[in-house]
Amino acid sequence: MRYSARLVVLVTAVIAAALIVLHLNSFPSIHQWRILSRPAGLALKAPDKVDADAPPCQRLAGAEDVVVVMRTGATEIKAKLPIHFNTTFRCYPDTLIFSDYAELFQGHEVHDVLSIVADDVMEANEDFQHYLRLKRLGREGLAQSELHGESLESGPLGKNDNPGWRLDKWKFLPMMSRTLELRPDQKWFIFIEPDTYLVWSSMVRWLQTMDWREDQYLGSEVQIGDDVFAHGGSAFVMSKSAIEKAVEAYQTDPEEWHSRTAQHWAGDCILGTALTTIGVDLTWSWPMFQGGNPADMDWKEHKAERRLWCSPALSYHHLEAWEVESVWSFEQQHILGLIESATQRRQTSVLHHDDMFMRYVMPNITQEKTDWTNMSPDLIPNSASMSLEECRTLCEEKPGCVQFSQSSFGCSTGQEVKMGRPFAGIESGWILDRVDYWRRSFRSCRGIRGWTTDWN
Repeated sequence: MRYSARLVVLVTAVIAAALIVLHLNSFPSIHQWRILSRPAGLALKAPDKVDADAPPCQRLAGAEDVVVVMRTGATEIKAKLPIHFNTTFRCYPDTLIFSDYAELFQGHEVHDVLSIVADDVMEANEDFQHYLRLKRLGREGLAQSELHGESLESGPLGKNDNPGWRLDKWKFLPMMSRTLELRPDQKWFIFIEPDTYLVWSSMVRWLQTMDWREDQYLGSEVQIGDDVFAHGGSAFVMSKSAIEKAVEAYQTDPEEWHSRTAQHWAGDCILGTALTTIGVDLTWSWPMFQGGNPADMDWKEHKAERRLWCSPALSYHHLEAWEVESVWSFEQQHILGLIESATQRRQTSVLHHDDMFMRYVMPNITQEKTDWTNMSPDLIPNSASMSLEECRTLCEEKPGCVQFSQSSFGCSTGQEVKMGRPFAGIESGWILDRVDYWRRSFRSCRGIRGWTTDWN
């Protein structure tokens, strides 16, 4: 029976994968791509305007009318959110936290975003059983099986065996209403998840190139069927006028949007569809917004003229808590460099994805690592008894091999560079001269390093 269930999941996932196209590669007759503008100058607050022990990001000016909106849930908040209070939230001038359970969590107010959904909607949809249990028992009343964890079905259909995940799709449209209610005077709204990392030093400067009075809906483009929308986990941005129109669409006909949500599995798609129906189209902003993690990204990814390697970095996704802290610390050092350049009247540069590789990834792959996987994909048959050095020799004998790993399963090799992450029982290494050759094989970014977006 177990194998039959997994087969059903696999077949379902394959079908879903055929329907969903992440990071669109087509529509050349409709969308073209260009360098929108060069980075705006770096605006800084005076040193006496921030606390002496404040992180460097607090010196950045220009985000006074921006609110960062965190969407989370009771099943994951304890594991994922605390790291942000000591890192990223120290940079954002204004924040909101929305969940499926209202509470004061480590000194931060968490709003129940679903409290405005009508009782009859909850009674008619099984997804709300988890929410109603939360209301009765509180977060501490959840069973261990309900808390955040990996799922067999994690993939194109998400994590359908996780009740918190199934409830999440209902949050998007109510989140628009509650955000506007709580922050009616803000001009820009950035929506993130706990495993999202915003490159704040880039985001602040990017927003300064646009007009908040126009309908702005920006993010990493995703397609399900005929619907194109911004991927929620990669972060997305809305201007005040755009969020006002989303709220109007939802509140004018909530029954219609509740019905659509009940029949769908992706709340970010429902939001995008609502915006499209009222004439607010998505501005495709990949690869600045990223659904990947610097630990395992495809650095050569591209769509037509847009190349990840050459693009400014605005966000990353699927970061574990320790990775959020690691990348945040790296960015603070980058901001210190920007501040020094600005005070000396030198040109300041925006952090690009290739900068992340050269200055964050490369220093972490200079030596072999124990209890670490670099996700080398090609397993060598009958190699379980090999040493790491023998595995390295095999890699050196293979043209194009740049990295290798050894585990109880055997020796694995890879032709793309991955930094990887901790994993007990695996040893990993890289052939650094080949890594350097691999990096130098990329085409030059000359002339294409500004902000990129679409236009019709």
